[in-house]
This record gives sequence, C-alpha cells and structure tokens, in this order.
Amino acid sequence: LVRDCYRPEKAVNDFVRWVQDPSLSATKRIFYPDLAKADLIRLNYISPISGHARGTSIDLTIVERSADGKTRELPMGTIIDFFGERAHTAFPDLNREEKKNRELLLEIMQPEFKNYPKEWWHFVLKEEPLPKKAYDFDIVAGPSIITQVSDPELLEEWDAGTRGPLSLVTLFKRIHSENHLAVPDLGADAESTGETLAKFTETYGRFASTLASDISRIITEAGIDWEKDIHKTYRPGAARTERGKSLRLNGNVMRVFNEKWLSSRDGLFILAGIVNRMDRKDFELGSCGELRFIYRLSYRIVAGGNVAASRMPLTINMVFLYPDDGDKCRKTASLWKMGNNAATAQWLQGPLNFSRLQFKKMEINAQIARFPSDLENDEERHFAGQAIYWMRIFALSQGQMEAQKLENTPDVTGILRDENKQQLLKSFIATHLSQIDMGVFRLPEELLTDLALTYSTLGSARAANKPFDLLLNAKEAQEILDGFPQKESFRFLGSGSAVLERLNTSSCMGCHQSASTAGFHFLGQDRDDFGDGNRLQLAFSPHFYSEIPRCRAYVERLIRGESPNTFRPHPAAPPAIWEDEAVSFQSAQVNMPCFTNNGALANYASWSCDKTEGLSCENLVQNSGLGNVLGQCIPPANKTFSGLACRKNDIEDRTLKFTPDSPDFKRNLIAYNLISFQDRVTKDDSFYGLPEGKLNAQQLNCRPTRIGVPLGRATRGCTPSEKSLEGMKPGGTEICAIVGGSGFEEMAKGIFDSRKFAAGVNRGMLNTCGPGRYCREDYICQELPDFLSNARFGVKPETLARLHEQGVGFC
Repeated sequence: LVRDCYRPEKAVNDFVRWVQDPSLSATKRIFYPDLAKADLIRLNYISPISGHARGTSIDLTIVERSADGKTRELPMGTIIDFFGERAHTAFPDLNREEKKNRELLLEIMQPEFKNYPKEWWHFVLKEEPLPKKAYDFDIVAGPSIITQVSDPELLEEWDAGTRGPLSLVTLFKRIHSENHLAVPDLGADAESTGETLAKFTETYGRFASTLASDISRIITEAGIDWEKDIHKTYRPGAARTERGKSLRLNGNVMRVFNEKWLSSRDGLFILAGIVNRMDRKDFELGSCGELRFIYRLSYRIVAGGNVAASRMPLTINMVFLYPDDGDKCRKTASLWKMGNNAATAQWLQGPLNFSRLQFKKMEINAQIARFPSDLENDEERHFAGQAIYWMRIFALSQGQMEAQKLENTPDVTGILRDENKQQLLKSFIATHLSQIDMGVFRLPEELLTDLALTYSTLGSARAANKPFDLLLNAKEAQEILDGFPQKESFRFLGSGSAVLERLNTSSCMGCHQSASTAGFHFLGQDRDDFGDGNRLQLAFSPHFYSEIPRCRAYVERLIRGESPNTFRPHPAAPPAIWEDEAVSFQSAQVNMPCFTNNGALANYASWSCDKTEGLSCENLVQNSGLGNVLGQCIPPANKTFSGLACRKNDIEDRTLKFTPDSPDFKRNLIAYNLISFQDRVTKDDSFYGLPEGKLNAQQLNCRPTRIGVPLGRATRGCTPSEKSLEGMKPGGTEICAIVGGSGFEEMAKGIFDSRKFAAGVNRGMLNTCGPGRYCREDYICQELPDFLSNARFGVKPETLARLHEQGVGFC
C-alpha cells in the first residue's frame, strides 16, 4: 500500500512552514506525542530537502488481503508518519510479529531501494537519475466540505438590505409571507436597522419588547442604585481626560444595554456568518439538521464629517431546518461540498436555497449589563469587572413569536420548589445515562426554563453557569452512575462529577461560558468600516474552532452514506481528529482549559496539556462549592512570557446560597442566578511571584486584577527592536502590541473614534494569538491596528502587512 511518492516542492516547503508554527498542533497526539514540534527538523524527521520532490522516495507498507476481499495493514509497531524512536527501523522493543513484518518490507524493497533508518516505511531509490533536481507544480485543491461561511466580502454582498437575499430584513419578509403575517411596506432600499425591523411587530417586535421588559425587571430586582454608585466610585484623579473628571461622565456604575438600539435607525444588524449544523439531526429526528444565519448588532454614525462605527455584543441566530431528504441526508450533505471560491448562484441554489428550508426559531444572546472594575473594588467583590448575558429563544406560535423553553437548561427555582420535579429530574438522568454520555439528550419540557442569564468573568468557575450543581450533588450523581450496569463503556461519564459536568455544559449558560470569547462562540469577521484598532483577529471562540473538524467529519460521513459519530466532546476540549468512531484530541496549548482531576472524564473524552512544551494543568481559580472547576495549561516559571495569568483567585459563590430557605429564593426572581453578580473573590494571590509596579523592558511585571485584568497579566515594556515588529515570526509567543491609555477611556464612552483611540494608546508586550493559538478565558484576540505604521509608532507598512497575512493578533 503506497501512501506517498512524488510530492511537489511547494508541499515540502509547506511542511517546513508547518513545523515553524507551533500553534498548528492538531495532530501532535497522533504523530509526534513525545517530541516538541521544533525538534522535528533538528532530528531530521522533516527536511527542507526531500527525495519526494525528486520523485525518488516512496512511503509504503504491506497489506494482507483475505479470501473474502477484506484487507488489513500488517502491524509494524507504529503508523506511517509517526515521529519518534519507535518508528526507527531497527527499534529494539518491537514484538516478534512487528519485527518480522519490518524485515519482510526491507526484503521486498531490495535491491533497488534503500531504507531511511528513522522511518521504517520510507525508501529511496539507490540510483537517482537526477539526484539534485527537485520538481515543482502548483497544488490545486479540489472541492472541500464547508461547515461555515464567514468571509466578510461575500456576506456583505448577500446582506444588502431588502436587495440582499440573506439580509435579516429579507428573512423576516420571507417568514411573514410564508406564515401569512402582515408584511410591512419598507421601500426598495430599506436596511436591516432596528427602525425597519421593529415594523415586523409579530416577530422581531416581540423579541425587542421582551428584552426591554426583562431588562427593566432585572434592574429593579437587582436593586441597582446608580446615584449611589456614581458618588461611591467617583475619582477625578483617576481620569485620563478632562471630560472623564466630570462626575456624570465618570461612569463606574453598572452599565446596561440600551434597548432603544433595537428600534433605532443607527442600529444595524449585519450578517456575521452562516453555520452548517447538520449534526443537529441527532436532536431533530426526521430531519437533516439545521442551518443558522447569525446577525450581529452594529452601528455606523456620521457626525461632523467623521464616521464612528463598531459592533455590539448582541447576536440574533435565525435557525432553519433541513427536512429529511429521503436519502439519509446524503443529498443535503453533498450540497456543502464545494470550492471556497463558489459563486453566489451556487450557494443560493444549493445549501442556502430556501425551498429546502423551514424556519424553526430565533435565538438571542445579548450582553445586557457590565460592572466595571472600580465598582467591583468598591463593592469588595474584586472581580476585574463582570458581565451579564441574556439568552432566549423565540418561535412562531399562533401568529406571533413566543419565548420557548431552552434546551437542557433547567428551571432551577421551579425544580427546587417541587419535589415531584426533583424526582423526575433524577429519574430522567438515571434512565438516560447512555444518551447523556454521548451528549445527545433532551430534558423533559416541564423541567426547563425559558430564560438563561450567564456570567463572566471567571465564568467557568461559577455556579451561575452551572445550574445542575444547585439541583444535584456529586455524591448523588455518583450513586446514579454506579446504578448503571454498563457504565464501563461510557465515553464521557467517568465519575459522578463528570455527570454534573455533562449536564452543566449542555445547558445554555454552561456552554456559552466554556471556551467562549466574551460570552459568544461566533462573533464574525469584522468589516473594514468598523474602525482601525477595533477589529478582531479571530472570528470565533476556541470552542467553535474545535468544533469545525468534528462537524466536517460528520458531514463527510453523511456524504459517504455512513453513520456519523454522534459523540459530543466537552465544549472546552481542544480540536480532535475524528476517524470513524475513534477520536484523538490534540494536546491543549498554553492558556487553554484542562482538568486537574484527570479521572473525572472517561478516557475517550479526556485530554491533557502539551507536556513536550512543559505545560501543566493548574487550578488558578478555586471554588470549593463546585464539583468541577477547569484549570489552565501553563508553563513553568522559567518559561514565562507576556500575557500569562499571574494571579490565583478563590471565589465565594453567592449563587450556591440560593436554597428554598434563603431570602433570595422567596423573592421570585426573574432567574435563580440574578444575584450572582454578588459573588466575591475572597483571595487574590500572586502566582509566578512577579513584581507589580512600573513597567520596564527587561523584566516581566504582573498587572493586577484590581485594574480590570482577570487573573492578572504578565507584561513588560518593549525594546526598540520589539517596537519595530521586525523580528516577529509565526508561532512567536509575545508581541509589542497596544496597551492602556486615554484611548481606552475614549472607547469606553460608547462611540468608537479611531483617531482619538490611536492618539491615546501606549505600547507593551502581550501574548500573540491566531488560528490554533487562543487567548485565555475573558480575553479576546484583536487584529494589529494599521495605525502602528504611522510616524508615532514607526512600524514599516510591509512588516505590518506581513503579520496581517500570517494571521498574527494579540490578546
């Protein structure tokens, strides 16, 4: 069986570039588990000069074919392309069969070929006709399986108001028409502004009025007193601008989303992305899964000849269903196999053809409140700021949108109040452990809520985002698990705490605070008019990136007419290779989530930090009231760099006091975790022992939590050469980026002005990010601003262009 023969020189060069970028490590666990990536060239496992490009090298193994036509590869001790001593042809610790098979392969390849001793499968022609001639050809990719569309130019073309086939206003017109609802007269060039969409009173209008009503109730029940907080946090000496010294502009109070944006001509919903979720067919029996159109609220205001534009933390997810196509979804899946440069007509007549789709629901995720760090310090909560997110689902019922129950998100208050519901919950878990293990289950509707509030910062370690911890303890969960006779076959449920982890991360709040980016999983690539210094480098969360190979493998198996692997990994798990029923997770990279309790999850679902990079899993946040708290993969003290966490926190969780006997329970609050903003950080200790104080370019400094930096942040000043960005290479860990100053205070006023922002920022060393290298929890990956090439900062335009092309951002 020949695996590789001729390989264009371009492909050889791509291998070398791949080695030089340590962030691309999805296959490490399979192909080089015991080596650091940087060693692959040094140890001659990958070479910039290859016999494959000369057409004189071949990689192969031996296959045995039985009488009935079935084949199997003879065991050789490793797979082809395994890098390590075990792949050496003469490796001594092979069993008898493996050693015999390698000897057979050597015998077969004699006398024309010689073996490369570090790779049992690699043979080179002994007499090469042109030993110094490498051949090169362009590599043209065939059609590929696409699971998401995020190209901003393509999306903007489809999103041109009433003229755009996929604009939000066009979708609402279609939904109203197909459901015999009134279609407002909008004119030929109406855009998807709040003002326009509000005219769809039975649908969009219902969502907008519900959000406004909920915000009003939340403010009242949370007991917010802005007048008191303004005076309490007023510090004119802390302001960076003269206007900031004004009492009314000081702003260190709970900041609430202004629902007037939802009916404003300045608020515009833009198409941020399209996501293929055919894997949702496991939840929607009799269908071929879902298609999702995601829209994000933005604004673009022209005043005094200046343009201010940005996006806001509110998304609308319009969910459509693919009906069963009568071919086990093979026809529908095949629509998603196309080139990346597919024409608009191919898209709109193929997977985005509405004649194949049925509207299902509208999902909303909105950041509705923020608590700045100064207020947190004055209230002695000591979080580096907090945020509350509002999540609801709406579907058509009797001619208008109505709030729906949220999938696997329990009504905590209702269940705690009703013993029958408590018994129903435990009974359901006990009788559906197999489905819960796979992550494909649905709680009974009578146990569900129709509203979810989620919280950051440190969201993965707070009971506000773990509703089942208030309904079931780890001991009870373990007893349920122990009562299941086939638990040894489980893929996820390795313990009672894993049962809780699966339930919690299947809820809305648990999923959206697991490996998310600012409470979202899909933010979308920014359009150019959002302002320099205000653009994202990564359009998705770490969780979404990890889901791409799973969803692609799922669709690929449908195309082949095969049953897909329906297992759902933990939402914080790193990417994996999905081969049939086998799943191999890559090692988690620096700053990524991990479990310090490795026995919590079953082996199939577990992952570990990259030990070849010296990483270990450390609980930087302690919450004694919870069954599970994720750790972080961090390097040892002698390998620290800018951007790492440098503080450890303990949390006192107010949410865990929400019991039937508590005063909060008796208040009939809008949500069980409304009072979770009163959680407190009770301990804030140094982790790496870094000093705090004035920055210099020679030594790392820990910027403390109290200034608004979750878990602190290691940083330092930039050297002159670092400021130029000349020496930056793909895979570098730190970069001289932009840090705080009066520019950030200007941005916090609500309208982003690129010129004022650029004039007020400073430079400092931060950690890099890009595909495969993500920011830690509560941080976001930003694009390097173009203004770094102006005279004040002095970066060469060609240097900045190179870093943009390489996808280098900063956290």
